[in-house]
Amino acid sequence: MTAMRDQRDDQLTPELARVAELLRADEPVRPEWRAAVLEEVARTPREAQRSRRLQLSIPMAIAAGIICAIGGAAISYVATHGSNASERAIPNPAAMQQTAAATGPSLPVKFSIAAPQAASVSIVGDFNHWNPTALPMTRSADGTHWEIEVRLPLGRYSYAFLIDGKVSADPTAPQGAGDDFGAPNSVLMVRGS
Repeated sequence: MTAMRDQRDDQLTPELARVAELLRADEPVRPEWRAAVLEEVARTPREAQRSRRLQLSIPMAIAAGIICAIGGAAISYVATHGSNASERAIPNPAAMQQTAAATGPSLPVKFSIAAPQAASVSIVGDFNHWNPTALPMTRSADGTHWEIEVRLPLGRYSYAFLIDGKVSADPTAPQGAGDDFGAPNSVLMVRGS
């Protein structure tokens, strides 16, 4: 088949006109190239089956992702909270008192607050690591006050009462700076004679 000529070919140099003619000419397809293309087309159904298999494995990939997320969360929890339960244990009040006694002389300190309507009262402070369950107070015989006696080594302490879960300062003690949550703290100085 002869190449078609364009009107613009007359404006080309003879060399460029020859190149344009060669580019427009039909190139015969080599038999080996045709065989390779036909073989590739014959393989296409297998490739389609593979892609369907990959689609069927997407739920497995999602499940694996969820398992990895749960595993990562567990590792993060252990890394940030520690794996040794004794390190996270709430301090034992008796053990704290024994430790305090071992560090030097301690004196009995009586805490009392009027809270006749309260269902529960405890004392929290830096002497019990602000543990709300370490030092529960008992209701007085007349039912208007809550009391506890704690042995403390000599020193300065910040503390507060926890009345039905609400932090309250001791109205009979000097006020200290608020804690990190803005609640008022009371200050106690334990001094020897």
